[in-house]
Amino acid sequence: MITPIPSLRDISGDVDLPTPYGDVDLLRGHEKAGHNPADVRYLSLGATWRSPHPALARALGSLPPHAHDYLLTPRGWPALTDVLRRYITTTHRLPGVAELGVDYDVAACVGHTRAVMPDFARLLADEARDRAQGSPLRGLRALVRGRRPIAVASAPRWDYDGVLGPIGYEIRSFGVRRQEEYQPDVAEVTEVLARARRDTTGPVLLIVNSQHNPTGANWSAEVVRGMIRAALAAGAAILVDDAYFGVVDPGVVPTSALAVLLEELRGIAPADRPRWLAVRSLGKQFQVNGWGVGSQVASPDTLRLLGERLTRRTYPGSPLELAMAAWLTNPESGEFLEHQNRQFAAKRAEVGRLLVDELGYPPSAFFTGECAAYMLARIPPWVTGCQDYRRVVLNRAGVLLGEAHMSSPGQQLRTQHDHIRLYLGADQQTLAEALKSMSVAGFTWRRPRWR
Repeated sequence: MITPIPSLRDISGDVDLPTPYGDVDLLRGHEKAGHNPADVRYLSLGATWRSPHPALARALGSLPPHAHDYLLTPRGWPALTDVLRRYITTTHRLPGVAELGVDYDVAACVGHTRAVMPDFARLLADEARDRAQGSPLRGLRALVRGRRPIAVASAPRWDYDGVLGPIGYEIRSFGVRRQEEYQPDVAEVTEVLARARRDTTGPVLLIVNSQHNPTGANWSAEVVRGMIRAALAAGAAILVDDAYFGVVDPGVVPTSALAVLLEELRGIAPADRPRWLAVRSLGKQFQVNGWGVGSQVASPDTLRLLGERLTRRTYPGSPLELAMAAWLTNPESGEFLEHQNRQFAAKRAEVGRLLVDELGYPPSAFFTGECAAYMLARIPPWVTGCQDYRRVVLNRAGVLLGEAHMSSPGQQLRTQHDHIRLYLGADQQTLAEALKSMSVAGFTWRRPRWR
């Protein structure tokens, strides 16, 4: 059974309008070649275009009248913030680690977590410039040589480049590799941070993504602790991106980078602590990405400053936030998450089996992972160029794979061994059909006869 995508126009707009998304270009080319995009098995971005859980959908129909009008607070609907304070404190295992309202506070994200990250990054740049110049300058105007802000993140990674690059940040990388099961090397992270600190008088920002996208690796608490200590030693700010914190295989305890961070800050006087922010996507967790509902956690002072920035020329708020608040207090949300995580574990195992049995992959050429919603696999050694491979697989097998490196969509990566990313949100039958179609079309580990 194919999980169809909607009409291409429904999700991408008019064909004559430009788009920055490589997937749309591939699908439009596929359609021009005479194929129906609705027949494509879409394993690229984390989207299924399915209806949400019935109880979550019902919550939208039982909202109070005020849910549909202006909101006069920058922290999202108070009802969701109240629920999130309990939910984040409990699920991230914070009791006894830090004090709510003193060491940290919680608020809803106004819009996607993607929107909060650049606000935080701008705050860091503003404060660095104010300290350097002694003046209340705002924004990222006229970047001065030697003061360019630098963010440090893993490679491969989610699209931090697309979030922070447009506001002036240089993105530097530390590697995560298959032979280390995609766990960061703390020594390498330390070196990259130290070099960044030497190269700029502006802010340095370490990004910690411990339920790693796109590898599906759950970074260990020891590794995360080493990374945070390296950031503290370098005088770097810290961004914890917990987009997939709740999406882990049964029996796996997700590393709480937030708890580790707060533990490391306990011995530092509040006035001397670096700026930090932790975000968590609820849309990814409950497969309603378009809702743009999540949480932000930071020191109370940082949340206050971020709130001041968000209130400019807007009255944020969405009825979706109140529906999410109702859903999080519904026992069905926990049951949904347990069921979803069992499904993800089963799909990881099945896709791994099919890569070996159907496509002839050696086990060392892919990684099943234990968290998040993706798997990573090597492009066969006879292939050159990730983008060309994705296009040919789409045209010959009707399967749209994802680029492993989620930054700079559509650009060929200059790495020794390119990878593709498989999104596991589709049902297990669709995933099996996709891999079998690739096998029939000749996209096996060994060079096909038609190549």
